[in-house]
Parts: sequence; structure tokens; C-alpha cells
Amino acid sequence: METELFVHFAEIAGVFVGFGALISLRSARPTDPHDVVYIQGVLGVGVWVVIAALLPIAVSRYGVHDRALWAPCALVAIALWVTFAIALNRTEGSRTINRSPERLDRLFPVVGLPLHVVIAGSLVLVLVGPWPGAGEALYVTALVAGVVFGGYTLLMCGMGRPAAPAPDQDGA
Repeated sequence: METELFVHFAEIAGVFVGFGALISLRSARPTDPHDVVYIQGVLGVGVWVVIAALLPIAVSRYGVHDRALWAPCALVAIALWVTFAIALNRTEGSRTINRSPERLDRLFPVVGLPLHVVIAGSLVLVLVGPWPGAGEALYVTALVAGVVFGGYTLLMCGMGRPAAPAPDQDGA
């Protein structure tokens, strides 16, 4: 296992968590469902990637390797992913976004849904184990998709915000 690779995944995801937290703080209690849901998404995906990336490092320190390492890590990662996805989609803000006429909100699933499938599918394949020795590669695929998902969610969060008027303009 390339420990540095997993640490880098955690670092990248930590940046997303930091940006999400910064946006949240700068917004001073955002009430727009778009802002709230996308910030929650960035934070959730970022934290998921951090946990999923650091878990194999911690478990491998106990001498666990190969399938005995990847299968339990994948099980925890998919359980967390499903829990996060269900929790986020059950919020009122998420239901509002899902019914939104905004173009960006309607387009989000075009990239988001395939990324969900890649993440969950890769982790399920780790658990099923159809290809001997592919556990690490499939697990890394899920992490890469998680980082891409976090970046995409952050992009949608920023692109969906209306331009603020300059301080010397009245916004009219």
C-alpha cells in the first residue's frame, strides 16, 4: 500500500472541508437552500474522503494486508457513503434543490449520479472481490471519484451564487 497516496487524498479532501467551512462562515448563516445543501455536500464528501483515505493506513499498521485490509475498509467506507447520501437527501433543502428550476441544480446529477455509481460500485467490487489483487485499485478509484465529487460540488456551490453588487452600487 502506498501510504503517501492515501495521505494526499486526505490532504486534498481536507482542503475541500476547509473551503466549505470558510464559505459557511463567510456566509454568516446562509439560508438559501442552494448554498446550504452544496456546502453540506462539500463538507460531507470531504470528511468521507478523509476517513476513507486514513482508514487503510490505520488498519494496515496492525499487520493487516491484501483482501483482509481492503474488504473491511470498503465495508466501512460504503456504510459511511450510504449514510451520508441518505442523510443529505432527506433534508428539506435537498428536496428543494431536487425540485429546483435552476439550470445548475438540474445539471448537477449529470455528473453527480455517475460519481455516486463509481464510488459505490468500486467499493462493492472490493467487497465481492471478482478480481484477485484489485482491491487497492478499486478502493483508490472510489477515493478519486470522491475527490472529484467534492471538487464538482464545490464548483457548483460557487457557480450557483449570484454575483454580489460592488460596495459602491445599490444593486439596481
